[in-house]
Amino acid sequence: MDKKLLTITAAALLSGASLTAAAQEKSEESIRNHSLYKSLLDVEAYNYAAAPFQELFTKDPKYSKQMYIDGVKIYKGLYAQAADAKAANAYADTIKAIYMQRIQYFGDSANVLGRCGIDIMKLRKSDNGYMEAFDLLNQSVTLYKGDPEISVASSYLQLATSLAAAKKITVSKYCQSSMPVLNALYTNIASGKKDATYAKNAESVFNAVKNGSAKLNQKLLVSTVDSLTTQSDIDNNAAILCKVLQCLNCDNSDSYAKASEIMYQNNPTAEAASAIARFYKRSQKWDKAAQYYQEAAQKTTDDLQKSDYLYETASAFGMLHKYYDAVSFAKKSAELNASNGKPLLLIAAIYGANAPSLASDAFERGKIYWVAADYAAKAKRADYNLKNEAESLINKYAHQFPSKEEAFMHSVQGGQQIEVEILKFKESTSARF
Repeated sequence: MDKKLLTITAAALLSGASLTAAAQEKSEESIRNHSLYKSLLDVEAYNYAAAPFQELFTKDPKYSKQMYIDGVKIYKGLYAQAADAKAANAYADTIKAIYMQRIQYFGDSANVLGRCGIDIMKLRKSDNGYMEAFDLLNQSVTLYKGDPEISVASSYLQLATSLAAAKKITVSKYCQSSMPVLNALYTNIASGKKDATYAKNAESVFNAVKNGSAKLNQKLLVSTVDSLTTQSDIDNNAAILCKVLQCLNCDNSDSYAKASEIMYQNNPTAEAASAIARFYKRSQKWDKAAQYYQEAAQKTTDDLQKSDYLYETASAFGMLHKYYDAVSFAKKSAELNASNGKPLLLIAAIYGANAPSLASDAFERGKIYWVAADYAAKAKRADYNLKNEAESLINKYAHQFPSKEEAFMHSVQGGQQIEVEILKFKESTSARF
């Protein structure tokens, strides 16, 4: 077989060759080419499958939609076997051309542009390639009109973040691109018309966007959000807007503050109270943050959520140096969720940091460090993700433990259970040196 027949170029694919009488729909030639490339594709003989696919693609473009799906598989196979970057890039051109002709004859533009954009993003690993993919995905999410397919939305949002971080698109463009898609995902979930799988996948998207946008210039991001958000957006869609801005790490923006207030005024739920609390936390207005996180905790009936709100309340009181209140709320938080190690770690940090001012002598101070180390160890057991931070505190406090001589002078032996009063809390610990 002539090797020239095995290579197909984007130019040939897009040539728009007219159909002849011998290439009518479902002609014997078309059926033969289809059968031949399918049998070769089944055994992954991509080089040999390309020629009959080319014949069918150029002479009978309306043969079937499946033909285009198969064509992408063939050229992805060839891409994987490409001898060099030039050949790989040519195969990527061909894949894009297959998608474009599929739209021409079978429509479904939003879906096909999305598939094409995802593939180009993976195949062209260059700045120009990523911008090309971004443009395709942008067309796709625009055509979906408020209901983008999850994988397309995910790729689009993550690509937007990467391009913004690399300064290939402006922060303004990033916000203009991200906000409508995030809004669509949140709105779809809020409608109750999507299933649990959709919500779970969307949550993964939200987390990826949060992590990515946190790496951008936050001052510029917040400024851009405020310049793009209209009063109408805030008035008519406050609850959804709050979630979008949280996702973009812009919950310290003026837009977020206004939206959270309207959300709370319309329906002062736990979620609304926590939205306002988030703003005050990011703005470092700790007294207000503590107030609204307390209210959120009081209004929710979900113990895990209540635990989170109580922890945030404790953290705010800690920042206010109201350590008794901080420990009190942290203990309540830990009681509600055995897997929440953060309140335990907070107690450890508060006890350890305040040991010098709470103790009358070195031995009394050392006893507080025993308790602080206990809480750090509990935090590590509750949540292994806190391992490094917990162990750092444990090692730090271990250097402050009483010596055997100090303990002996106070009639305390190793392993002995003792009670320690810290900030009016009675704590139990064991002596060790």
